[in-house]
Amino acid sequence: MADRAGKALIFINWNTGGLTAAAARSAYATHEDPGSLRTIVVDNGSTDDSLEVLERELPDAEVIALGENRGFAKAVNAGLSVVKEPLAFVLNSDIEFRNDAIALLTAALRSDSRAVLACPKLIRPDGSLQAAAVPEPRLFWELVNRSVPRYLMAVSQEQTSPVPGVVGPCMALDMSRISEIGFFDERFFFFMEETDLCRRINRAGMHVLYVPGAHVMHMQGESANRRPTRARVQFYSSRYRYFRKHGGLPAVAVLYVGMFARLSISMVLHSLLTVLTAGSSRHRDKLAVYSRLWLWHLLGCRPKWGFEP
Repeated sequence: MADRAGKALIFINWNTGGLTAAAARSAYATHEDPGSLRTIVVDNGSTDDSLEVLERELPDAEVIALGENRGFAKAVNAGLSVVKEPLAFVLNSDIEFRNDAIALLTAALRSDSRAVLACPKLIRPDGSLQAAAVPEPRLFWELVNRSVPRYLMAVSQEQTSPVPGVVGPCMALDMSRISEIGFFDERFFFFMEETDLCRRINRAGMHVLYVPGAHVMHMQGESANRRPTRARVQFYSSRYRYFRKHGGLPAVAVLYVGMFARLSISMVLHSLLTVLTAGSSRHRDKLAVYSRLWLWHLLGCRPKWGFEP
């Protein structure tokens, strides 16, 4: 039987109107009761034809046009602030629902009285899995290799289970419970905002769920991939803010020294590889990114070379 309880789909759009429309259509096509879905698109100051595309392709959607890029957390909160439905789905534009993930995530939240947030299995376009459930960041692993704890983390791919954190292209939220925890911290412009929220949920004794039965394809950073250097700067900036909030200035100082050292080594290594491979575009492009990040650190991480205005 179709679940008639209303659900709000909140898409965050930034110069990706066509992708947002396609993602919304995949939600309607896979959900058992598309009439129960309310679609809200928060446009983060797109400078392309996104608003025209959304009006044409999603005529029933409610569009909140912020007029400027205010960051992911502020855009999400703007959408959440108008939700009256019991459940909200925070969605990137570069996703595609592969099954009725909406119903499956809804069922998972309702079956656990302590669940605040639920995330589906994430599938890349080539069919491989993207890590959706992730460990809580630790300073040691940030300095050594932040990928290692992800590989070591044991997560069931057969049944729903509580996890320390998730990545955020598709997050189902129980609105009554998230209201008790608080929405996204708007100090995070882009990256780490869902990590911070998951930490707060777990610290409150509530649950973040990974629901492997729900399948969503994720193109993984469609907007950010168009601007790789700016995206990396923004990621570093958000990482420092996360550890400043949860570890204080000593943690930030240790992280800064470690990151500057790693960037220095990477820059030297890729300089040599560029020379040895006669200017290979792969190593040349990486050298450009590492050099920019190294200079940004040398300047005290002050220049706004990320996405923040």
